[in-house]
Amino acid sequence: MHYSIPSRAESQFKPKSGRNESTPFLLKLLSPILHPLSSVVGGSNGIGSKGGSMTAFERKRRASARTTKSALVLVVMVVGLIFFALYYTMAGRVSRGRSPRIVLVLGLDNARYKESYLNRIIENRKEYAEAHGYGLYVRYISEFGALVNPIDNVVLYDWAKLPLMRAAMQDNPNGKYFWYLDQNAIIMNPNIVLDRDILESRKLNSLVLRDVPVIPPDGAIRTYRHVPVDRMKFIITQDHDGFQPASFILLNEEYSYYVLDAWFDKLYREYKFEKGSKSALDHIAQWHPTVLSKMAVIPQRILNSYPSGVGDSQYQDGDFVASLTGCDSPERSCTREFDRLWDVRGRAVK
Repeated sequence: MHYSIPSRAESQFKPKSGRNESTPFLLKLLSPILHPLSSVVGGSNGIGSKGGSMTAFERKRRASARTTKSALVLVVMVVGLIFFALYYTMAGRVSRGRSPRIVLVLGLDNARYKESYLNRIIENRKEYAEAHGYGLYVRYISEFGALVNPIDNVVLYDWAKLPLMRAAMQDNPNGKYFWYLDQNAIIMNPNIVLDRDILESRKLNSLVLRDVPVIPPDGAIRTYRHVPVDRMKFIITQDHDGFQPASFILLNEEYSYYVLDAWFDKLYREYKFEKGSKSALDHIAQWHPTVLSKMAVIPQRILNSYPSGVGDSQYQDGDFVASLTGCDSPERSCTREFDRLWDVRGRAVK
């Protein structure tokens, strides 16, 4: 299943082919003028081959005609170039205007959850996306089963977010930021704006946690102190146990493809990490400076509060997102926890 706002991702984000269509048109526009120019300034068969038989008046008249034609060609070329530049400028504006800068990414587990539950999750994401002009990319995780090759649906859901994010970026090449938010989470305060309240450079710089352990509370590997925010491509939070990939943001750049491919490597999927993809990310960040050096770790409550958390992770009224991470365990119920939050969630101000 694919879903996007305001239209399907393929048609919405695919750049216009204005460059390839405009060039032949411009050449056709100029070619009738360029060809006569070559004959005007030509060699032995051109003007001047009969030099001795011409009168001074004829030579002056023909020279004047040659100058006039050259000026005409120059004028047409300048007009054509201006037209060409305007075409690209307008085409670029149309393309950028129709392409959301931010895309929300959602994977749905229709094998373990009822349609009524999934529909409310879609409604929650759709309301937020529409309120702020963002895109929404939705697919069933079962579509990635062949890639993940899981032993059960729990494992499939854990790892499927990685090829899902890659597919979202490939299908929406003009999007800049891609926000993956786990299915079992609710946007509680839709009036928080990603551009303004998290992604804006000065705001993000104030949020980044520098020189903190990758694995709290006292891991040996720490986040970088002096990396400027314009080099940070991967925005994520931590809980008491390390990185929490239930909610993270990637820039649509080569770095992000590298991270997703490395993270999804078969070696990690088969290694039997205690916490699956989360433990794999913890490992990659600690042992691969290329990855960690471009990560922006921000406070958990900014992007990923826990209703059942404690201390700095615990959800409070007004927080952006409530994440039900771990609600699919035997002692908890995602549906019951979701129902309680659904009734008290905030609504977008229109």
